[in-house]
Amino acid sequence: MQLSTVVLLATFFVALTRTIRLQEVRVWAAAWVADALAIAFVFLGLVLAPQPPALQFVRALYVACKTAYVLLVVIGARSHLRPGASEPMKPRMLALVVATWSLVLGFLSPKLEFVEVSVSLMTGILLTVGAVWVLTRPRVPRSRWLGIAMLLEGLLFLHYVPLLLPTLWGSEALAAYTSYSSFFDAGAELFLALSILVVIERSSSDHLEHLNQELLASQERLRQLVDLDPLTSLANRRRLRAEMDRVRSSGAAVIFLDVDDFKQINDLWGHISGDACLLRVASALTRVFRSDDALFRLGGDEFLVVAPGLDAQAARERVEHLRADLAETQEGVPPFRISIGIASLAPHGEPDTALREADAHMYDEKRRSKGPRRPAATHTAVLA
Repeated sequence: MQLSTVVLLATFFVALTRTIRLQEVRVWAAAWVADALAIAFVFLGLVLAPQPPALQFVRALYVACKTAYVLLVVIGARSHLRPGASEPMKPRMLALVVATWSLVLGFLSPKLEFVEVSVSLMTGILLTVGAVWVLTRPRVPRSRWLGIAMLLEGLLFLHYVPLLLPTLWGSEALAAYTSYSSFFDAGAELFLALSILVVIERSSSDHLEHLNQELLASQERLRQLVDLDPLTSLANRRRLRAEMDRVRSSGAAVIFLDVDDFKQINDLWGHISGDACLLRVASALTRVFRSDDALFRLGGDEFLVVAPGLDAQAARERVEHLRADLAETQEGVPPFRISIGIASLAPHGEPDTALREADAHMYDEKRRSKGPRRPAATHTAVLA
């Protein structure tokens, strides 16, 4: 009965690893497989009764699988409590310890009863210690179910030890019901499996919530990449309509900027220097205007500022600060001039009208200007 129960549990948890890809699920699935093999070796050793040294080899395999089961249950609990934490012992070292313990106990034990008492003591101690750790450091309230199940199974095996001690010197066990220990073990293992499913459900919910948060963050990063100019990191034309709708109720200053003779700068100095000019404008805009003002690169050498609640006089003052900032020479940036047009979007006014007006004022200034001064031939552009 115990073998059938544990085989079903092992099959179920192995299937569960295909749908729930959590580390603790994989570890616990391996634990139930190990437990099923351990009980199968008990069946092989007791029912088929092989003769030495085959019996000793079967004992060693039983001890190895039972030890692996207990350790994997505890390791799975640790993976549940501390997701992503590295294991305290490397797998090779753990396998070496299990193999040494199993071979010593399987081949050097004087009788089968000694193996039974030793395994009960080992199982009880490890599960009880692991249960105390889970109960004192629960990840979530449901984690206590796992701790309680581990504690009950640990205490069950520990209580076998004093009852089975007389069998070491050939006497009968202190309690006759120890002959039916497989029934108690199967019940404890079934309760442990149900408790593991309870905490897995919570871990799965947390994992899905984490994945959902990562997806939302990725969507936000993708949206920013789509809405931002890759060179200057200012907003691009895609976000302009939403920004104009946002400031329409309160009104705003609309400021168009254009680098004069930008094509000539690219032809004379090269596209790297042209990009340096655009970055210089973007940097100056960020310093001069407020943090809640929307800054755009509309494409090419055209920039736009939407400053909510800023009147025309304040906008002109900031434009003068901008001109003063751009007048300062900067290594790696050729000298250039900008044309600027300012318009006011009245509260509940028409955004397209304000945009067209600012654009027209900018082109009026461009026509009045004499264009950029040609830099001296001895000047060398070095990109900082």
